[in-house]
Amino acid sequence: MSNDMERLKKSYAEIEIPTELAAVTDAAIKRGKLEQKRRKKAGKSRWIKYVGASVASLFILFTVSINTMPAFASSLEQIPGLGALVRTLQFNNGSAGGGVDTDSTDINLISLQKKGESEEIVINFQKSNEAQQIVNSFGVKYSEYPNTMSFTIGGARKFSAEKDLALLKKSGLIMDAYQVMSLDDSLIRFNITFNQNVRFEVKEYKEPAQVIVTLTAGPSETSEIPVYSVRTISSPYGDIQGNYEELLFGLESVRTLKDDKGNYFVEAAYFKTEAEALTKLTQIKEAYSFKDNILFIERREPLQIPATTAEHNTK
Repeated sequence: MSNDMERLKKSYAEIEIPTELAAVTDAAIKRGKLEQKRRKKAGKSRWIKYVGASVASLFILFTVSINTMPAFASSLEQIPGLGALVRTLQFNNGSAGGGVDTDSTDINLISLQKKGESEEIVINFQKSNEAQQIVNSFGVKYSEYPNTMSFTIGGARKFSAEKDLALLKKSGLIMDAYQVMSLDDSLIRFNITFNQNVRFEVKEYKEPAQVIVTLTAGPSETSEIPVYSVRTISSPYGDIQGNYEELLFGLESVRTLKDDKGNYFVEAAYFKTEAEALTKLTQIKEAYSFKDNILFIERREPLQIPATTAEHNTK
């Protein structure tokens, strides 16, 4: 019980107060102290009236702040307090993972919070309508062209937090966030695409189960070297992306991405030269059951969102 109280106190202390609200609060306190000095001359009834008006004004500002500042509002909702740190993920070739095997989980809430110069994405887990204590087995992969963080969470049967992905786009670092098709009904996947270079840290917590991604702006300069992507044609969200991935099973760099028109495609890999991409394209066509009009090579610049099929550029 003592440890739970300490964690609750810590979580309460870490709730960020928006600058505007903090400023008005300080001003109200200062006015209250000044009025206290005047109270002796002005009388008790006048003091009570003034304090009542100040409290009412502060309450109105507090209500407005909750409704207009999503990061602040999210910290006051059903987000569980911070649990015990399990690990800080160590990335190898852009990939890392954690958690344990479990099942029937709901990824019930994803929030975005501002923490000074950084931003935090908090992924929460629920089971049987209660906060889960241990994180599901999960993987995180970071790749470029465009800069994308891909999440794969096993043993998850529901994704109630899918609606929260749209809120992540309120971040100054995030361009898009969207679910990725999976043919496995116990596997939830989603991507976060960044609009610039970022530095990131991913931590796993227990009691309650959370994955927290801390983001800060990375170097402003970007490579001017384009890449050549071997990819499928675009199509609306659906099983077709899962089928393409199954055909490409065994290739390490396979990923599903969203294009600039809101459709989806599967990328086998990307290369620094068109010659390398053409060699891979030929190998895939010979080894896998792809028709000639399904795969092509797309030339892509850094941070560029992939083009839809009709607008691909192979120059």
